[in-house]
Amino acid sequence: MNLGFNMFFTIVTIQISIIFVMKAAGQSTTEACNSCCTSGIPGIPGQHGNPGASGPQGMNGVKGDQGMKGEQGLIGEHGLKGEQGPQGLIGIPGANGVKGDKGEQASQQKSAFSVAFTSDPGRHAVSPMKYDTIITNVGNDYNLDTGKFVCAIPGVYVFQVSTTKSSGGARVATHIMKNGSFQVSTYVSATGFNSASTMVVLDLVSGDQVWTQPYDAYYNYYYSSINRYCSFSGFLLYAA
Repeated sequence: MNLGFNMFFTIVTIQISIIFVMKAAGQSTTEACNSCCTSGIPGIPGQHGNPGASGPQGMNGVKGDQGMKGEQGLIGEHGLKGEQGPQGLIGIPGANGVKGDKGEQASQQKSAFSVAFTSDPGRHAVSPMKYDTIITNVGNDYNLDTGKFVCAIPGVYVFQVSTTKSSGGARVATHIMKNGSFQVSTYVSATGFNSASTMVVLDLVSGDQVWTQPYDAYYNYYYSSINRYCSFSGFLLYAA
């Protein structure tokens, strides 16, 4: 390793000596030197220079021709259509059924009445009011002799009473009674002729009795005429 280094150092020293000799000799041209001197030992390579600037971009090349389009392949043949399956036969319509018998309409039970005074009853006793005229009596459930409605068809009934007070009387109050128990009442107290009415819905069973009567002996100054200012009505709303 030391031997190689010494040889390298000796060579470099010789080269430097030759350079100084050549300068001292004063030779003017390289040709003169070359004619009398032998070739020297190559010098040590210098360091690499800096990279040069980029050159200009080259021009785009000519676009090549488009290749030829391939031929389209042949379309395959359609397959054979299958045969249609057999269609079922439509059955013959059946005959119309026999028309049924007409159903019987349920018979509706009926009960209704309207009664009135066609003459002036005046002061009436505290008892069932016996109206003198029957306007309607469907089912004959109102008894003209007793002045009472007697239920024959159990169900819900509507009852209504209208009364008129005489001009000279003080007042009139009339109850609708059921089996002797007060249900509702009318009342009027004023000068001259005046009227009052009321209505009630009652649930009755067979044998129940309904009627009208004065409140007491002092509230019974009634007035009526052929115009029937005092009346009593009732009807079956629906059977139970």
